[in-house]
Amino acid sequence: MKVCHCNRQYFYQILGVAFTALKQQPRIAELGVLRGENAARLYDLLKPQSMLLVDPWSSAATALSIQSSDDPVPWIDPPQAFAYYYGGDLADQATFDRLYEDCRARFAAHPNVEIMRLSTAAAIKALKQRAEPPLDLIYIDANHQYEWILRDLLEWSELCAPDGVLMLNDCCHSPAGVRQNLGVLEAVSAFVKRSNFIPVLLTHTDWSDLILCRSAGVMELLLDQVVRSIDLRYVEVPHQLLPAARVVQSSHGINISFK
Repeated sequence: MKVCHCNRQYFYQILGVAFTALKQQPRIAELGVLRGENAARLYDLLKPQSMLLVDPWSSAATALSIQSSDDPVPWIDPPQAFAYYYGGDLADQATFDRLYEDCRARFAAHPNVEIMRLSTAAAIKALKQRAEPPLDLIYIDANHQYEWILRDLLEWSELCAPDGVLMLNDCCHSPAGVRQNLGVLEAVSAFVKRSNFIPVLLTHTDWSDLILCRSAGVMELLLDQVVRSIDLRYVEVPHQLLPAARVVQSSHGINISFK
């Protein structure tokens, strides 16, 4: 696994080079969309054949993704602490209706973009009934609690093409992440033990992004070649160390520690 000194947009460019080498115009899905800003970056950089955007845009679902019960615990911030990020009160469904409309307007001129206003669990049931072609890139950024991330990984990986990739946001341990009850890192660690996917690229940032692909597959080898051939600083570590990864902040900035 290469820990790379770059942000997620640089990973999109790396994936773009890989898909071009495979002569693929990728089919992309994003789970957890909000305003559609990240999806727009993916669309602009990767020029997908098709794009699927999945999000319930639901006040109830979002509040539950932060606090898992009606009995809040003191080590997790309450949902209202994130009103600035969502642009309004998380208890008000109108906040999420506005986010949905922002996203819908952003992609109104793109007929190859499908928006599903459903939970990720409901969306994959519908897709399996439609017998859609496999997806080349699945960006998972929905409910960040352990059980939901693990479920998304296990279910949506079934739709991932043989040379496709899974990408996750917020795959780290950091002081701020703990306050959000992030379970991404733990879920990924459990997932790789149950599948033939392995972590191959991790951003050296807070709120780290992670790319997974099938072990010893074409995409693993291709991503390795791409990263080695460009001007990008990275440190290579055994991918088995991923569960130990944590963000360490100092006066000099952010570092990823495996200690």
